[in-house]
Amino acid sequence: MSDATNDRVRWAVVGTGGIARRTVGDLRASGGAEVVAVASRSQASADAFAAEFDLAGAYGSFEELCAADGVDAVYIGTPHSTHFAYAKAALEAGKHVLCEKPLTMTADESRELGAIAARHGRFLMEAMWMAFGPAVRRTRELIAEGVIGEPRFLQAGLGYPVPADGPPRFWDASLGGGALYDMGIYTVTLAQLLFGTPTDITVRGEMRDDGVDLHETYQLDFASGASAQLVTSITFLVPPSGWIGGTQGSISLNEPLFSPRSIRVTTGRPPAPPVSETIEFPAEELGYVPMFREVNAAILAGELEHPTRPISATVEALETMERIKALLAEHRDRQSSD
Repeated sequence: MSDATNDRVRWAVVGTGGIARRTVGDLRASGGAEVVAVASRSQASADAFAAEFDLAGAYGSFEELCAADGVDAVYIGTPHSTHFAYAKAALEAGKHVLCEKPLTMTADESRELGAIAARHGRFLMEAMWMAFGPAVRRTRELIAEGVIGEPRFLQAGLGYPVPADGPPRFWDASLGGGALYDMGIYTVTLAQLLFGTPTDITVRGEMRDDGVDLHETYQLDFASGASAQLVTSITFLVPPSGWIGGTQGSISLNEPLFSPRSIRVTTGRPPAPPVSETIEFPAEELGYVPMFREVNAAILAGELEHPTRPISATVEALETMERIKALLAEHRDRQSSD
């Protein structure tokens, strides 16, 4: 079992695709981290990645990585459907786990991982970088301070037309393909951060017979009376932005929704003219640094979760997504029977 030293966490990246390539630099820039290894399904891919990013360790299988000393934590950046098995094996091998979203494909799997992490005394978190970004954090602070009054409405979307020969994670049902689990995790999480768990859900959209969802529009209603209207798609463009309406103003989250570079805060009510302020947030590398920094600090402090994204929040978001997908399947089946 590996334990981090007093001032750094020794990380291994799992996967050699685009996500892994985007995050290595941010991990290194986050402070308290040392990227020491990579694991891939093939030794050749691991060797090439290690050479490109100057990593000391290159493992041609995940099992080799789990058995290796000198690795405290793993960052899993593989297709959605592999997350549960990889995270489970890593936790049981004594590694801390930060896993790309969604953490798992079902809420029950995330519950199980949470129990395993607690049993082994290891840190576990879904890599929901949006929640750690300065724009979303400042938005939540402004709402808590009452700047826009009581938040009542969220409208947000994310989507783009993915070519038929695009990444298989979008089109392959066995990989968790579709818009919801790749993009909808952001919109659902944003609504959850603002309003909590929905009481009612309404869904319309298009889903193939194999369960791959092409697009969906969904309304989440909350006990407070607040509502969220959200849309995701892999067949048409949805601007990656959102806005929150409150009883005394609004906050716009500018593009991209998952890592906004600015927000616009508007206050006042007619007949007085509105007052708007744009707040800019300089990017740290590609935007993952704030999340990695806080995860490093949590691991070094001996924490098993982070309060910004505890496992309970991940489970609740996945429960909402399961409800959305089930309702979308019902909508599909009703249309086919008409």
